[in-house]
Parts: sequence; C-alpha cells; structure tokens
Amino acid sequence: MHEVEHPERIAVSRAGGTAAFVVGRRGDGGTRAAGIWCGKLAERPQRIDEHVPATNLVFSPDGARLAFGLQDEATSRVRIGPAGSSDPSSTSEVPLPGYVEALEWTAEGLLALAAEPGADSASLTSGRPLPGAGEDPVVVSTGTGWRRLWRIDPDRGEPAPVSPSGMTVWEFAVVPGDGIVAVCSDDPREDGWYRPYLAHLSIDPAQPPRILHRSDWQLSSPVIDRAGERVAFVEGWASDRGLLAGEVRMLALRDAHAQPEPLEIPVDVTWLSFDDDGALWFAGWDHLGTAWGRSENGSEPVVHRESAGCVNSRWHPAVVPLDGEDVLTVRSSPQAPPEVVRLRPESAPAPWSSLNSGAAERDIEVREVRWNGEDGLEIEGLLVLPRPSANGAAPQLIVDIHGGPSIAFHYAWTMTWAEVLTAAGFAVLMPNPRGGVGRGQSFGRLNLADPAGAEMIDIVSGVRHCADAGLVAPGRAGAIGASYGGYLTAWAVSRPDVFACGVVIAGVTNLISCRGTANNNAFYDFLLQGSPRDAGPAYLERSPVVAVDARTSPTLILHGEQDQCVPVGQAHELHYALRAAGVDTEMVVYPREGHQTVEPEHLTDQRRRAVEWFERYLVGP
Repeated sequence: MHEVEHPERIAVSRAGGTAAFVVGRRGDGGTRAAGIWCGKLAERPQRIDEHVPATNLVFSPDGARLAFGLQDEATSRVRIGPAGSSDPSSTSEVPLPGYVEALEWTAEGLLALAAEPGADSASLTSGRPLPGAGEDPVVVSTGTGWRRLWRIDPDRGEPAPVSPSGMTVWEFAVVPGDGIVAVCSDDPREDGWYRPYLAHLSIDPAQPPRILHRSDWQLSSPVIDRAGERVAFVEGWASDRGLLAGEVRMLALRDAHAQPEPLEIPVDVTWLSFDDDGALWFAGWDHLGTAWGRSENGSEPVVHRESAGCVNSRWHPAVVPLDGEDVLTVRSSPQAPPEVVRLRPESAPAPWSSLNSGAAERDIEVREVRWNGEDGLEIEGLLVLPRPSANGAAPQLIVDIHGGPSIAFHYAWTMTWAEVLTAAGFAVLMPNPRGGVGRGQSFGRLNLADPAGAEMIDIVSGVRHCADAGLVAPGRAGAIGASYGGYLTAWAVSRPDVFACGVVIAGVTNLISCRGTANNNAFYDFLLQGSPRDAGPAYLERSPVVAVDARTSPTLILHGEQDQCVPVGQAHELHYALRAAGVDTEMVVYPREGHQTVEPEHLTDQRRRAVEWFERYLVGP
C-alpha cells in the first residue's frame, strides 16, 4: 500500500504571515519527513525540528517564538524557540510534571495542560494508562491521575499550578486578562469526561471556579472572543474523547445568570475559533464530506462544503483562518494524498506543502452509494472497487465497519483497510449506519438503547444493495471492524446467511464485563441508556458472546495486550466461546499495544493475517 506523510496540527502566527505544522511517524515506521515544519506562507515550509511533539504548536502573541511540548518516557518538557529557527542553541526547555498534552500562549506566558502519572489516555491516542510513578507493584487509587493546568514563564522557566486540585481539565481556552474557561470534571478517570461541566477558572488556583454550564451530554472546543465577552463551545453525544461532533452553543461570559444559546449551524461541528472581528469560524463533518465556514453576529452562517477531508488530525475536521475568507487546512481525497493547502471560496485548493507530490496514483475506484436501511431511512456509504479482473467477474465484498460509533467514513485519503483489501482483489463497502456523525444529533443518537439493532440492519441492507445492483459478486460477504466496529463485526459473524467470516479488532464482546473493566464505563451507560442495574437485560441480549453457536462464521480476533478502553479479556471471551461452539477461530494478542496498534511490525502482521483470513474463507483453496 502507499505510505504517505500525514501533516497535522497547523498553527498560524497572529499576524498571519507564518505557519507551522507537524508530520508524524508513518505506519511503516518511516521518518523521512517526521518533525515540525515552518515557514512564511508566501514560501515553501521547511523542516525545523525532527522531534514529533506531544502537543499542538503555538506562536507567541507577537509571532516571534514557537512553543511545543515533548514527551519522554516519564518526563515532559516544553521547548521554546524563535519561530522558524532550526538552531537548537537558540531554544530553551522547561521541565513539566506529568505528561504534557496541550499548550496555549497568553500575554503573560504559556499555559500547559499535563496529566499526572497513571492517568488514563483516550482510546484515540493509545487506550493505555500513562505509566505510573512506580511499576512494581502498580498502585491505582482514587484521587490520582488528574489533569491540571500549569503556568510557564517562558523567560524564567518556572512552572506553577493554575487549576485547583480535585478537578480534571480536559480542554481549555484563555480569557484575555481574566483566567481560563475549561471543560472539567470532578473525576480524573476517562470515565469523568462523559459527565463534564464548563467552568471559568481564575489564574489563581486558590480562587474557586465559577460553573458556567453543566451538560447531560459531552462538551468540547471552548473558544473565547477577543474581547473576553463570549464563549462558544460544542455540545452533543460522543462515544470517545476527541470525537465530539455536535451543536454550537454561545454564552455571555460576564452574565452570571446567562444560559447557553444554540447557534443554527447545519454541520456536525468539531472545531471553533473567533477571529479579530468577532466572527465565529467552524468546521465539521457533513454527510460523506467535511464543511467549514463562519457565523457573524448571529447572522445566517456561510458554509463551504467539500467532498474531501479538511482536517487538522485524523479524527478532527478543522481549518485555520487567514486573511479575508481564506483558511489553511490539511486536505485530502481518495485520490489526492494529504497536503497543507490554502482554501479560498470558489477557487481551487492552493497547496502550501508538497510532502506527497511523488505519491503514485491509487489503482482503485471509489463510488458513493445509498440505500434504504431499517424503517426506510436512507443510509450513505462508500464502495471501493479494485482493478477489474481479467475475466470480468464482479469482486467479492468485505464490509469495513467503522468504530466509535461517533465517527463516519468520508472522502479522504485514509482508508487503510480498503486499500489493503482491494489490493487483494476484494471490493470494500464502508457504510455509515445510524449512530454516526455528519447528519446531526438526532441521527447520531439513533442507536442509543439499540446497539447492534437497527444499525446492523442498515449494514446488512447495504450488503444486499451492492449485490442486487451487480456491483459485487452475489453470495456471502466478509466483515472487518475495530473497537465499536469490532463489536458490530462480532455480531455480523452470527449472521452466517450474510457473512461468511469476520475479523474482530479490539472489539467489545461482552457489554457487562467490558463496562466493569474498561476505563470508560460511562460510555456503556449512554449506549444502553442505563447501567447494568437499570438495563441489565439489554446488556446481556446485545452482547455478541451470547449469540455464538455452531453456525457462527469463522472469526479472526486481533487485540492489544495493554488496551484499557476495550480490555484484552474481551478477545479471550469471544475466542473461548467460539472454540466451545466448534467454530474455526484464531486469536492474536499484540504485546505493548493499546487500543490503537502503532508498532509497524504489528500493523504489517494485522494486515497480512486479515487478508489471508478472507482469502481462506471467501475465496478458498
């Protein structure tokens, strides 16, 4: 498959003339372009640092300095240096307690968000707990693993705590001259993120915070206007920290009795930013694409829709405003690898970076498909077709079921399993059943209290639609999915009339035991609309292990040994149930891996095993 460079985490100086971004390590372990890139927007960017930072990049208010966080095995440091300089002698470093995760620059210095040793990590980053202070024995107790804000003097290098003890800060925004607005919880665990509140914190940790808003759902992306008068944020349902795509709320910060007011923005918003004129910029998911735009003083928002991915990380649509209506973003499509581009309404994207200019064109065809799911609801998806076979036969189908479920497949370069499987001659359906993003909160909540119910029928209907339309070979399909997609795949193999085999990656298989051992048990309370005490029958009935019998299709199970989001016991439970029923199965556990597989050798092994499994049970000897 084509391994390309993936730029992300764009930052632009306040004056707008200089920008920087990060290139991470490639999936094959390559490091040709990894590091920090920076430059004038009128010129091509250059790599100025080979380190891959643990945080966002931030320019000082005057644009003269650039700061970012670096994470070692057990310590963090914030590096500060002249913007655009690659001279290490001109930089300084400030050690920081814990694991640095985010930075913001204020008029007084830097604010850093850091997690204590032993804190949980999000499923999207690793799903493993951050190493504790001691490892023999490992001690986990209440009151540990907090995330706190620290103030850093960039000249003197002295960090000091800002947020009060006993409060976890998940995200924050600086109020000019008046503290911080933050998404907080009173629980330091990953579980606490699901039950948040928005608070106004003083820069003095001795001052009690003022609660601005408590939510029954989740909160993210707080931003403050330049006058420090208004705070905007995103509110809605999200299955994982980092995936919230919801509705925008605006709150008058100085009014102690103000209530959040909704803004009518026809996009599942993931990112917000105020500009100097007070306009609110936004970006988010929009059906099979992404969208961005701005809203000025409550007027009808201007929305620009793209049949492409416009993101600032793999999971996060975002743009960075420049002058006028222009924005900077990382844009990609199924045939165009990601580059940092300048977008101007009604104009073609203007690439700024050229990281992947030599990438070979993909030998695949991507089609947009629609069909009626449960209750006649229209379901969208992408069908990826391989090169036509020599005999003209239609390819056999594999369904790639997305995780979350608060994500969706969309037009973008990253479609790893589709590329791997089409190279082996299979067609790949990437469906967006109910419960995902891009179609509003009502659509995104349709699977709550009904996991693997109507959404499973949506997927089965997509398989039949593709076969009836003659796009793929008739007969049974294969299924593959990770995380929540692994959960649905574990259900798919209990439908041998539709699915001949499956590959379950880090999948939930027993809702009761997973809720009891995972670091995000509140997720299950939202998904099932109650705890096991309140919704016990549903926890049992919707667990794939209870559906296993001798008719279940052959299943390959792949799992990370240190996964704390979906603990490896879920793989063991499904594997033992399949073996007891006499079903052909294989379980592969990867040492050191969490919820996301990151080691190149393990990624290669997963891909090889999945292809071989499908060739065995869909193609045969």
